[in-house]
Amino acid sequence: MKNKYIYLIGIFLLLITVLTISKTYSLFETDAVGDAELTVGKWQIILNDVDVTYAETLTLTNFTYSSSSHIEDGFFAPGRTAEFILEIDASNTDVAVVSNIEIDDSAIEDYPNIHFVIIDMDTSQTINNNSYESVIPLDAASRVKQIKIQLVWDNQLAYDESDTSLIGEELEFVLNANFKQYLGDI
Repeated sequence: MKNKYIYLIGIFLLLITVLTISKTYSLFETDAVGDAELTVGKWQIILNDVDVTYAETLTLTNFTYSSSSHIEDGFFAPGRTAEFILEIDASNTDVAVVSNIEIDDSAIEDYPNIHFVIIDMDTSQTINNNSYESVIPLDAASRVKQIKIQLVWDNQLAYDESDTSLIGEELEFVLNANFKQYLGDI
Protein backbone atom coordinates (compact mmCIF):
# COMPACT_ATOMS: atom_id res chain seq x y z
CA MET A 1 0.00 0.00 0.00
CA LYS A 2 2.92 2.24 0.72
CA ASN A 3 4.13 1.74 -2.85
CA LYS A 4 0.69 2.64 -4.15
CA TYR A 5 0.82 6.04 -2.40
CA ILE A 6 4.29 6.67 -3.68
CA TYR A 7 3.13 5.89 -7.23
CA LEU A 8 0.09 8.16 -6.85
CA ILE A 9 2.17 10.99 -5.40
CA GLY A 10 4.75 10.48 -8.22
CA ILE A 11 2.03 10.61 -10.90
CA PHE A 12 0.49 13.66 -9.24
CA LEU A 13 3.88 15.46 -9.14
CA LEU A 14 4.53 14.45 -12.75
CA LEU A 15 1.17 15.95 -13.82
CA ILE A 16 1.92 19.19 -11.94
CA THR A 17 5.37 19.35 -13.58
CA VAL A 18 3.91 18.77 -17.07
CA LEU A 19 1.23 21.43 -16.49
CA THR A 20 3.80 23.91 -15.20
CA ILE A 21 6.10 23.32 -18.18
CA SER A 22 3.24 23.63 -20.69
CA LYS A 23 2.05 26.90 -19.12
CA THR A 24 5.61 28.27 -19.10
CA TYR A 25 6.06 27.24 -22.76
CA SER A 26 2.79 28.91 -23.73
CA LEU A 27 4.10 32.23 -22.38
CA PHE A 28 6.77 32.23 -25.11
CA GLU A 29 4.66 30.96 -27.97
CA THR A 30 2.11 33.12 -29.71
CA ASP A 31 -0.05 31.90 -32.51
CA ALA A 32 -1.53 34.81 -34.38
CA VAL A 33 -3.15 35.23 -37.74
CA GLY A 34 -3.51 38.55 -39.48
CA ASP A 35 -3.78 40.28 -42.82
CA ALA A 36 -0.89 42.40 -44.00
CA GLU A 37 -1.56 45.12 -46.53
CA LEU A 38 1.45 46.99 -47.80
CA THR A 39 0.71 50.30 -49.40
CA VAL A 40 3.18 51.27 -52.07
CA GLY A 41 4.02 54.97 -52.06
CA LYS A 42 2.84 57.13 -54.94
CA TRP A 43 5.40 57.99 -57.57
CA GLN A 44 4.52 60.67 -60.05
CA ILE A 45 6.89 63.41 -61.05
CA ILE A 46 5.76 66.14 -63.39
CA LEU A 47 8.52 67.82 -65.39
CA ASN A 48 7.35 70.89 -67.34
CA ASP A 49 3.79 69.51 -67.39
CA VAL A 50 4.93 66.08 -68.65
CA ASP A 51 5.07 62.87 -66.59
CA VAL A 52 8.39 61.58 -65.20
CA THR A 53 9.95 60.03 -68.29
CA TYR A 54 11.65 62.97 -69.92
CA ALA A 55 14.18 63.03 -72.70
CA GLU A 56 13.80 65.98 -75.00
CA THR A 57 15.85 67.57 -77.70
CA LEU A 58 16.09 71.29 -77.02
CA THR A 59 16.72 73.79 -79.75
CA LEU A 60 17.34 77.48 -79.35
CA THR A 61 13.61 78.08 -79.93
CA ASN A 62 12.99 76.55 -76.47
CA PHE A 63 15.18 79.20 -74.84
CA THR A 64 14.45 82.80 -73.91
CA TYR A 65 17.18 85.23 -74.90
CA SER A 66 18.69 87.92 -72.71
CA SER A 67 18.11 91.46 -73.86
CA SER A 68 20.86 93.16 -75.81
CA SER A 69 20.97 96.45 -77.63
CA HIS A 70 23.68 95.04 -79.89
CA ILE A 71 21.92 91.83 -81.01
CA GLU A 72 18.64 91.62 -82.90
CA ASP A 73 15.84 89.82 -81.04
CA GLY A 74 15.43 86.14 -81.86
CA PHE A 75 19.12 85.51 -82.53
CA PHE A 76 21.75 83.84 -80.39
CA ALA A 77 25.14 85.46 -80.84
CA PRO A 78 28.36 86.14 -78.93
CA GLY A 79 27.67 88.17 -75.80
CA ARG A 80 24.15 86.80 -75.37
CA THR A 81 22.69 84.35 -72.88
CA ALA A 82 19.74 82.04 -73.54
CA GLU A 83 17.82 80.41 -70.70
CA PHE A 84 15.31 77.66 -70.17
CA ILE A 85 13.36 77.04 -66.92
CA LEU A 86 12.90 73.42 -65.92
CA GLU A 87 10.18 72.78 -63.33
CA ILE A 88 10.23 69.50 -61.39
CA ASP A 89 6.98 68.76 -59.55
CA ALA A 90 7.35 65.92 -57.01
CA SER A 91 4.24 66.84 -55.00
CA ASN A 92 2.50 63.58 -56.04
CA THR A 93 5.21 61.33 -54.59
CA ASP A 94 5.26 59.72 -51.16
CA VAL A 95 9.06 59.55 -51.04
CA ALA A 96 12.03 61.90 -51.18
CA VAL A 97 13.29 62.24 -54.75
CA VAL A 98 16.74 62.56 -56.30
CA SER A 99 16.74 64.30 -59.66
CA ASN A 100 19.63 64.16 -62.08
CA ILE A 101 19.66 66.55 -65.03
CA GLU A 102 22.16 65.83 -67.79
CA ILE A 103 22.60 67.96 -70.92
CA ASP A 104 24.40 66.51 -73.92
CA ASP A 105 26.61 69.42 -74.92
CA SER A 106 28.46 67.63 -77.73
CA ALA A 107 27.02 70.17 -80.22
CA ILE A 108 29.20 72.88 -78.65
CA GLU A 109 32.30 70.92 -77.67
CA ASP A 110 34.28 72.64 -80.47
CA TYR A 111 33.28 76.07 -79.09
CA PRO A 112 34.95 76.66 -75.70
CA ASN A 113 33.37 80.11 -75.42
CA ILE A 114 29.86 78.58 -75.36
CA HIS A 115 28.90 76.72 -72.20
CA PHE A 116 26.03 75.77 -69.91
CA VAL A 117 25.31 77.17 -66.47
CA ILE A 118 22.71 75.49 -64.27
CA ILE A 119 21.11 77.51 -61.46
CA ASP A 120 18.99 76.00 -58.68
CA MET A 121 16.32 78.69 -58.30
CA ASP A 122 15.56 77.64 -54.68
CA THR A 123 19.12 77.90 -53.37
CA SER A 124 20.67 80.19 -56.03
CA GLN A 125 23.43 77.60 -56.36
CA THR A 126 25.24 77.97 -59.70
CA ILE A 127 26.82 75.02 -61.47
CA ASN A 128 29.14 75.73 -64.43
CA ASN A 129 28.61 72.30 -65.88
CA ASN A 130 26.20 70.31 -68.02
CA SER A 131 24.88 68.11 -65.21
CA TYR A 132 23.12 68.72 -61.91
CA GLU A 133 21.85 66.48 -59.13
CA SER A 134 19.49 67.57 -56.38
CA VAL A 135 17.27 66.12 -53.66
CA ILE A 136 13.65 67.06 -53.04
CA PRO A 137 13.05 65.97 -49.41
CA LEU A 138 9.75 64.45 -48.37
CA ASP A 139 9.24 67.18 -45.77
CA ALA A 140 10.18 70.08 -48.06
CA ALA A 141 7.96 73.15 -47.79
CA SER A 142 7.60 73.07 -51.57
CA ARG A 143 7.90 69.84 -53.54
CA VAL A 144 8.25 71.85 -56.75
CA LYS A 145 11.81 72.71 -57.81
CA GLN A 146 12.78 75.12 -60.55
CA ILE A 147 16.09 74.88 -62.31
CA LYS A 148 17.30 77.50 -64.75
CA ILE A 149 19.46 76.23 -67.59
CA GLN A 150 21.50 78.96 -69.24
CA LEU A 151 23.45 78.73 -72.45
CA VAL A 152 26.16 81.39 -72.35
CA TRP A 153 28.05 82.56 -75.42
CA ASP A 154 31.05 84.59 -74.24
CA ASN A 155 32.20 87.26 -76.70
CA GLN A 156 35.93 86.58 -76.91
CA LEU A 157 38.10 87.83 -79.79
CA ALA A 158 40.16 84.63 -79.79
CA TYR A 159 37.09 82.67 -80.98
CA ASP A 160 35.79 85.04 -83.68
CA GLU A 161 36.74 82.63 -86.46
CA SER A 162 35.04 79.61 -84.89
CA ASP A 163 32.03 81.79 -83.97
CA THR A 164 31.43 82.61 -87.63
CA SER A 165 31.17 78.87 -88.44
CA LEU A 166 27.90 78.82 -86.48
CA ILE A 167 26.18 81.40 -88.69
CA GLY A 168 22.97 79.86 -89.99
CA GLU A 169 23.45 76.67 -87.96
CA GLU A 170 20.86 75.19 -85.59
CA LEU A 171 22.14 74.13 -82.17
CA GLU A 172 20.40 71.15 -80.58
CA PHE A 173 20.90 69.69 -77.13
CA VAL A 174 19.48 66.52 -75.60
CA LEU A 175 18.23 67.04 -72.05
CA ASN A 176 17.90 63.89 -69.94
CA ALA A 177 16.16 63.98 -66.58
CA ASN A 178 16.37 60.92 -64.34
CA PHE A 179 14.60 60.43 -61.03
CA LYS A 180 14.92 57.91 -58.21
CA GLN A 181 13.90 57.52 -54.60
CA TYR A 182 16.29 59.24 -52.21
CA LEU A 183 17.65 56.71 -49.71
CA GLY A 184 20.04 58.93 -47.80
CA ASP A 185 23.19 59.00 -49.92
CA ILE A 186 23.62 60.68 -53.25
